[in-house]
Amino acid sequence: MLFRTPLTWRFAVYCDDPGGILDGALPDEPASSAPESAQATMCQWVQETFQHPVAIDWTPGDQPDWWTGSISTVA
Repeated sequence: MLFRTPLTWRFAVYCDDPGGILDGALPDEPASSAPESAQATMCQWVQETFQHPVAIDWTPGDQPDWWTGSISTVA
């Protein structure tokens, strides 16, 4: 999940293995940045965190400036 707040872009990543939730803010992504920029930064953050190349398929949420992403690993 990726969403814009008045100050920044925030995220929540729901993990299957190991189970858990990672959430926070994208520190280098101002709230004024375009959604595509925030999505690219989120993809980079996931790759760095899990140390594996990934692709994220983004689906618009039911609220403005909210997206749900489906993460898949890239060989």
